[in-house]
Amino acid sequence: MVDHPSKTCWHCLVAATLKEVLEPVGIEVRTEVPVMELLPKADIILLQRQPGGRTREQRLLMADGLWDLDVEQILMEIKITQGLNEQALCQASRYDDAYLISARLKRRQLRSVILSATTPRAAFLERFAFQPVRARGVYESKPTWGGMIRLIFLNELADAPRNASLKCFASRAEERKKAFTTMDQTGLVRLSQPLNYLMHGLRRKLMRNSLSHLDDAGLTPDSVMLFGRRALEATIDMMSEEELLALPKVEQILMQKHQDGRMEGFRMGRQEGRQEGCQEGAVWILTRLLQHRFGPLPEWAQNKILAASAASLEAWSLRVAEAGSLAEVFAE
Repeated sequence: MVDHPSKTCWHCLVAATLKEVLEPVGIEVRTEVPVMELLPKADIILLQRQPGGRTREQRLLMADGLWDLDVEQILMEIKITQGLNEQALCQASRYDDAYLISARLKRRQLRSVILSATTPRAAFLERFAFQPVRARGVYESKPTWGGMIRLIFLNELADAPRNASLKCFASRAEERKKAFTTMDQTGLVRLSQPLNYLMHGLRRKLMRNSLSHLDDAGLTPDSVMLFGRRALEATIDMMSEEELLALPKVEQILMQKHQDGRMEGFRMGRQEGRQEGCQEGAVWILTRLLQHRFGPLPEWAQNKILAASAASLEAWSLRVAEAGSLAEVFAE
């Protein structure tokens, strides 16, 4: 009897990434959602928030094509190694209609999206009347069979921090590389320890292989996080003391390594407990965000950050993406 290799759960990996990024700001991330009664679950992700408008913090962490959908639930079908065709569009419309009925939602409460790692030919978009919508890499169409379909192409999304967690799954290796670099440079990778492990594991796997090659690798969030954790620990073990002390937030890495994983991630300096460590985490992340946005910081800005309260650090961090200058970030 021949053992068939298990398939990589791509939508599980995407969902695990979004879970660490979006759930702290009030957006529930669910997988294996039953879109139809008495039928198998689909390989989709459901993003669900509480009623009442998208918050600014949520918009800063949600990718282009998602943050502007001011609805309570977003049904997102994931296409990593599969191409787009007419059947995929029809299926997405069926899922949309079926979930609308089974979840007893009104049309204004739900939008459906197809997230694609690959980019189809222009003829495909023209054939099904897809038009660009606001941000780069986002398209919409009203199919002849009804409904509204939005497409998000990971290869085309702008190289912005809000897009990095999804662009890690783009089909083009150069786009994945830029996304992982953005996660590191902005400090997003340290939103939580599980996300740190997941990103490190994904980077090792996805930058060494093509996505299609990994289809039969049987990757799951748990297996990738375990791989990432072991790789990080092996890297730390090989470093000299001088190299370790030069790493950002090395004290937190060492605490994690030597205290059986009990250290809590600082989550943008907002988590309770270990107030001093949280304050340091918020200072570090804000500094990296500002450096990435505006370049080297002047002395007055560094002093202002070091003297700030936790509330001020959080407020300034939320302004970075939209501010046009350092003065706008620190304005009263």
